[in-house]
Amino acid sequence: MSDAKPQWATPNQRPPRKRSRTARAWVRMLGVALWKVRWPLLVLVVTLLGGTLLFWLNGTYDNPLRSLLYVLNLVTLQAGPDDLPRPVLLQIISGVILIAGLIALAGGAASVIQLLGDPKERQLALASTFSDHVVVCGIGRVGYRVINELLAFGESVVGVNSSENEEWLPTLQKAGVPVIIGDARRKQTLIDAGVERASSIVACTSDELTNLDMSLDARELNPNIKVVLRMFDAKLAQNVSKGFNIQTVFSVSALAAPAFAAAATRAKVDYSFKLEGQVLNVSTITFQATSPFIGKTLGHIEDEVNCSVVGTWANDGMQMNPHRDHTVQPGERYYVVGSLIALRTLNNGQ
Repeated sequence: MSDAKPQWATPNQRPPRKRSRTARAWVRMLGVALWKVRWPLLVLVVTLLGGTLLFWLNGTYDNPLRSLLYVLNLVTLQAGPDDLPRPVLLQIISGVILIAGLIALAGGAASVIQLLGDPKERQLALASTFSDHVVVCGIGRVGYRVINELLAFGESVVGVNSSENEEWLPTLQKAGVPVIIGDARRKQTLIDAGVERASSIVACTSDELTNLDMSLDARELNPNIKVVLRMFDAKLAQNVSKGFNIQTVFSVSALAAPAFAAAATRAKVDYSFKLEGQVLNVSTITFQATSPFIGKTLGHIEDEVNCSVVGTWANDGMQMNPHRDHTVQPGERYYVVGSLIALRTLNNGQ
């Protein structure tokens, strides 16, 4: 597998729903901004409503709209000395309204400036709005691919990375994925990423002990969280799975070995994986007019070769689980899962 950064050459190849994710990110940021200014906003609303009712009910103004306009002019420094009511008490109250309004506006502006001016603060604030999401720790080549796959599945994702120098962090942030910069071995970093509200955590840094450490901390903070753990040593992965009751522990070498082995054979194999100790391979088969399988049903081919036809290619994309009664025609493309022997038989019969 290439280590190059994934590229999407055409709009149809890009992660789906990018625009909707970006829109959701802007909506979340608006919510974050409102939350940051909630107290100044509350003070401002109380000041406006209280002042409007006071100057209307005591007869200073004959309707609430005029009263509200007067209060707004006070808060925005548009009211001059000649606009003040004559009673001294009401002038004092007008001064209090002016000061309260200015404090509320200044406090709100300071909070928004802090949010917009500090990227880390903005990412923390955005992550605080997520729930039932997936936390991905370690945004290297593997983590970047994992996040893109999760986004394609429609999942909400919060990333955690120890460095802010990864080249694709800005791309993820533009897609609405908040990225927390910090050491995921610290519980506070996991808390900042919303692990306590998350549905899953994917620990995929290049250090397997770090992955195990953050996974156990995540389990402590959220006992119901699903842990997906990247390991490099197959034996250690097996022991961790048994010892810590983490069922989704993946050894990189164990995942890669079947693919390398299958690629070295003469069979045409697209993907390989191991399931319950058995290696399963995926191959793309296009039957030509000279193939001995032309005219046979998919069910007959599955029984004869001992394989499973899991999909077929049509004009509108891949269709899963084609009907077993379908008769194979020249030029049709199928996706088949089976052993190397079964796939070699099919490839030789193309």
